Amino acid sequence: MKRNNGFTIIELMAVVSIVSILSVIALAVYTDYTIRTKVSEGMVFVGEARTGVSSYYYNVGKMPANNGQAGLVEKEEYGEFKFIRTLEIVSTPRPGTISITFDIEGTLADNKTLQLIPNTNGGTVNWTCLPAEDNGIKTNHSPPNCRG
Repeated sequence: MKRNNGFTIIELMAVVSIVSILSVIALAVYTDYTIRTKVSEGMVFVGEARTGVSSYYYNVGKMPANNGQAGLVEKEEYGEFKFIRTLEIVSTPRPGTISITFDIEGTLADNKTLQLIPNTNGGTVNWTCLPAEDNGIKTNHSPPNCRG
């Protein structure tokens, strides 16, 4: 009797199903990773805003109420940069809060907001990075230092 040394259809189907499950998991992880890198790239402009808000606080003794007082361009002008729709100084949840809205089309982070909230206890400005309460970015899309 002649014996076949190949795989059965059941074995091949099992391998294909395992590979497809692993690829779905890998795709989800990769998508989150690419969103996080784009958010991190957009966060580069927050450094300028933090400096402007801190300088205004140290010079005037209170937090700025808008971009102009912090020495920043208007909020919509940040839209010309990659991955940012707006960056503005707002008063909620606390005066001097930097609110950045992302422009990452085709993702769950598009038009979502992340905030840097100042704390002036002790006379210095310290920052807490959190998703906005309204329309905030998902925590897993935030940079590692913004995950609380």
